[in-house]
Amino acid sequence: MTINITKNITAISAVFLIFGLIIYSCGKLYIKQDFRQTYNIHNDSIHQKLYTQAFFKVHLKNGNVSVLNEWELNESKDSLFGKGKLFDFNRAEIKDGSIAHEIDEIAIIETNQLDAIKSKDSDKISGLAILTGVNLILDIVCITNPKACFGSCPTFYTNNSLSVHDAKAEGFSSSISPSLETTDMDALKTSTSDESFYLTMKNEAFETHLINELFLNVVSKKKSEYVFHDKNNLFHKSDQLYIPKTAQINNTSILDLITDEDELEFYSKTNENDLTTKDEIYLEFDNIPSQNIGLTINFRQTLLTTFLLYNGLSYMGDEVGDYFAKIETNESIKKRLSHPFSLLGKIKLFAYDDNKNKWILFDELYETGPIAKNMMIAPLNNIEPIAGSLKIKIEMTKGLWKIDYLGLANIKNTTTGTKIYPNKIEVIEGKDYNINAIKSDDNNYLTSFPGNEFKYKFKLPELGTHEEHELFLSSKGYYLEWIRANWLKEKNIKKLEKMLSNDKEVWTSLALEYKIVEDEMEEVFWNSKYINLQ
Repeated sequence: MTINITKNITAISAVFLIFGLIIYSCGKLYIKQDFRQTYNIHNDSIHQKLYTQAFFKVHLKNGNVSVLNEWELNESKDSLFGKGKLFDFNRAEIKDGSIAHEIDEIAIIETNQLDAIKSKDSDKISGLAILTGVNLILDIVCITNPKACFGSCPTFYTNNSLSVHDAKAEGFSSSISPSLETTDMDALKTSTSDESFYLTMKNEAFETHLINELFLNVVSKKKSEYVFHDKNNLFHKSDQLYIPKTAQINNTSILDLITDEDELEFYSKTNENDLTTKDEIYLEFDNIPSQNIGLTINFRQTLLTTFLLYNGLSYMGDEVGDYFAKIETNESIKKRLSHPFSLLGKIKLFAYDDNKNKWILFDELYETGPIAKNMMIAPLNNIEPIAGSLKIKIEMTKGLWKIDYLGLANIKNTTTGTKIYPNKIEVIEGKDYNINAIKSDDNNYLTSFPGNEFKYKFKLPELGTHEEHELFLSSKGYYLEWIRANWLKEKNIKKLEKMLSNDKEVWTSLALEYKIVEDEMEEVFWNSKYINLQ
C-alpha cells in the first residue's frame, strides 16, 4: 500500500504519522485481505473476553505473543517467566505451559491489571506496559465526550499551586512509546537570584510516565535582560522588546489578544469540512533595529490533536497492543520518525522582503501539548527591516494553535547555558527513588503513576553583581497511555486505514465530528484531570 499525501489532506498529529508508518510497514499483516481474514481467526484467541477477564499479554520483538496466567521476574530482573500460551506471528498457538522471555526480547506488554504494572517489579514491567481495557473513574467524567479526556505528560510547577493551569511546562508530549523517547526543552519563565531552586513534577493523567533524564539549563543575565530559547535549544539574550503596531487576521485586529502574556489568547475554530484549512496572521512593526532580531511567540496547542489521537487509538480497538509493538520492532519506522513533524501543521513564519517583493519563510515551530504555553524565539537571519519597518506573516492550521503573545526582540548575544542536575529529590507521593535515576541518559528511569508527585531541589551557580538566572527545563523520557475501555468498543480497522491513507471522506467525517464537540473540549479536558481520592 502506498500512503497518498495530498495538499488538501495532511496529518494533524505526529501520532498519526506513526500509525501510518506502522500500517505501511506491516505488509501482509495489515494489508492483504485474504491474510487478514486468516490472521483475525487466530488473533481472536488472544483478544477475546478482553472486557471481562484479566489478561497479561507479552508482545515480542519477533512478532510472537504470549498470554500469561501467572508471571514473575527472575532475581536479576532480566527475564520474565510464567505459565500460559505462546502464539506465533500468524497467531497460531505453538506452546501451552511454562514460558520464559528475556526482557530484551519484549517489545510491549499489554494488560488490564493495574497491580501488574505497579508491583514490586514495576520499574521493569511498567516501562513496557500499556494498560488496556481498564475501567477508570475518568470514564464517568468523560462519558459525554470521551475524546476530550485529560491527557498529559509530566507537568512541572515552580510554586505550590494545585491548578494545572499554572503548570510551567509539560514534558515530551509526543513520545508515546519507548522507541520514541525524546528530549523536550521548555522555558519556565522564571528568573531567580536564589542559591537553590525547587521544581515540582506531577502525573495528573491516566498514563505511566518514564523519566530518563531531567536537568535545568541555567542562563545568567542582567536583571534588565530577557532570555529566549529557539528550536535548536540555543539561548538568546535581549534587552529590548517590541510589540506590533498592527496585528490582523481577515482584516480584523487581534492586537489586544497577543501583546501581553496573560490568559487572553488568539485562536480560531476548525473548518467543519477540512481540518487542514489555514489561518494567516499579519503583523507590522515600526522603529525596530536593522539587524539581530527575532520573533518571540508564546503558544500552545488546542485539543484537536488529543481528539485525533484518541480516535486513532479507539479505531485500533483490541489490536492496540499489536500496533504499538510494531513501533518498537521496525527499524525503518524509527528512522523515518527522526523527523516526525514533516507532515504536520507547523506554525510557519514569514517576513516580507521589500527588495525581492515577496514573503520569505524564516522558521517553522512545533510543540506538542495543550497545557503549558511555550515561549520561544525565531531569529530573523538574513532579513533586514527597511527604515525600521518589518512585516511578518504567520501561517498555521485553523483550530490547532492558541497564541498568547507575539512580538520582536533584539538579540544581543547567544549562548548554550549551563546544565544543572537536581541534587535532591523529595517524594510527595509515589515510590522512593535515588536522584541518580534521572541524572544521566541511560537505562535507569523514574516511573510515575497517576497521582504521583516529586519535588526536585537544584543548587544554582554563583552570580555576579546585579545578575540573576533565567531557567529552562530539559526532560527526556516517554509515556504510555492507559487505554480506556470505552475507546476499545469503537474498533474500526478499516476506518483507521482510510484515515491513515488520507481518505478524504473519512477526514471530512472527522472534521464534522470534531466540530460537534469543539466548543466543549476544553471544559471536559480540564475537569477530567486525575485527582487522588485516597
